[in-house]
Amino acid sequence: MVDVELPFEDPDRELDVRDEYSATLNVFLHFTVLGLITLVSGRPFLFPSLGPSAYLMATGEQPRAEGGYHVIGGHAVAVAAGLIAYALLGNEVSAYVVFDQPDPAFSWNLIYLSASATLAMMLTTTTMLLTKTNHAAACATTLIIALGLMGGVVDALIIVTAVAILWYFHDRVISTLAERYGFKPKDARE
Repeated sequence: MVDVELPFEDPDRELDVRDEYSATLNVFLHFTVLGLITLVSGRPFLFPSLGPSAYLMATGEQPRAEGGYHVIGGHAVAVAAGLIAYALLGNEVSAYVVFDQPDPAFSWNLIYLSASATLAMMLTTTTMLLTKTNHAAACATTLIIALGLMGGVVDALIIVTAVAILWYFHDRVISTLAERYGFKPKDARE
């Protein structure tokens, strides 16, 4: 039998399965809490950009990006930038509607949404760098709003509240339990 080294294996790194399972448990707990809030409230406390934020917090992959200032601040910046861009350029259309049309190519609505998304990303990038609220996952939030997938004051408040709950629950409950019971994941890049 030939001993083959797989390309993803690092011979100097010992696999600690607890890290993988603890990160998975963290994400399960994050989304269970927000899922219950969604179920009870009937409001969208679960949305796509929470996934990358939860992953960063659960894996400890980027400690700088998991602090409350970065996570909550980054998403708040993204919400504001998305709302501004959509109000200026979105023309009250939604990507759901535009892409449901038989042939959306070269339509004015597609141009409006593309311009809205571009402006939202520019505003988000500049403002996060100026305020040092760097949280890359928030860029998905700005696109959700700029493309008309979520929007308005109520959705903006829900997004920021959901992110704050995610961060608070992670920081105060999950991290405390992980420290106490020894299942806090290491930086995934190590």
